[in-house]
Amino acid sequence: MTTDVSQPEVTRLHTETLIVEGHRDCYEQIHLGNQGHEDPIGERLLPRLRDGGVDVVVYAVGGDSIAHSNGRDKPLLATLENIAGVADGISRSNGTAAFALSRSDVPERPDGTIRFVLHLEGGSPLEGSLGALEALFRLGVRSIQPAWNLRNELADGVRERATGGGLTRFGVDVVREMERLGMLIDLAHMSEAGFWQTLRTVTGPIAVSHANATAVHDHPRNVTDDQIAAVAERGGVVGAHAVPVFVDEAQPTVDRLVDHIEHLATIAGVEHVALGCDFIRNDGPRSGREQIPQRIVEELEGFGEIDELPTLTAALLRRGFTAVEVAAILGGNSARLLHQVLPS
Repeated sequence: MTTDVSQPEVTRLHTETLIVEGHRDCYEQIHLGNQGHEDPIGERLLPRLRDGGVDVVVYAVGGDSIAHSNGRDKPLLATLENIAGVADGISRSNGTAAFALSRSDVPERPDGTIRFVLHLEGGSPLEGSLGALEALFRLGVRSIQPAWNLRNELADGVRERATGGGLTRFGVDVVREMERLGMLIDLAHMSEAGFWQTLRTVTGPIAVSHANATAVHDHPRNVTDDQIAAVAERGGVVGAHAVPVFVDEAQPTVDRLVDHIEHLATIAGVEHVALGCDFIRNDGPRSGREQIPQRIVEELEGFGEIDELPTLTAALLRRGFTAVEVAAILGGNSARLLHQVLPS
């Protein structure tokens, strides 16, 4: 179904709707800091988020990738440095940015302040220590993916899926402790065996922050209908991913991304669909030592950064999603999940 959409309708939605960007990396922050910029957050990131209407951003300040560690094999040290950089940017923002540490920090509606939910894209910064998990929690980390694409001390990622491996014993301890502390367990990049093992290990809601539907485009990073349904049954969300290789390399369009969102909504219900766009135009890996086969440089036409979010909003409305449903996808569903999971 195709519906006519007016620009004022899109503008109104972006003005009135709480918008949550469900996954963004700190690569630009690291890169600009290396070049001597004093305030990468305030100079570049915050203006871009404001232009996109973003109220909450899940921001990866560490992980398994060497790019998160500024090209060094020091994941915990790099994560501490990156957290300090975010804190500095927030302190320079004159109250227009803040950390989201508890459920009360996630607003019900836009209020002019951008909140950062600090995230790890892989558990390597824990360096095998539950004490490090608690310390990072005290420093503001509220969301963790146990693994990125490869294997670490917690679990196997999707590129190790042929082994059938899931969580290690340490990984089991970590996800249990995350649930106790009030941290979001994010199963993006997780091997399918690890996905199901995690659901057997914890009882609360989980997220797959940035992935699409295997049924629409068969890629190892996307998730099956059974996984989508399981996330919904737990009250979690799946965040649609805007990088073309996960959308459909043969049809790298916004309409094809909407195909994924439509399928996610059909399987899970629209109340379990979110945004995890993972834009790489500005926040793609900058290191030459990446642990991925090749640098992904493509972007969807008209939707390569968060300030172009109205392109997706209009496409969703044209497809027949109601304004209420679009508002839920843009941020309401993610906000609900954070209110459930974060400490009170």
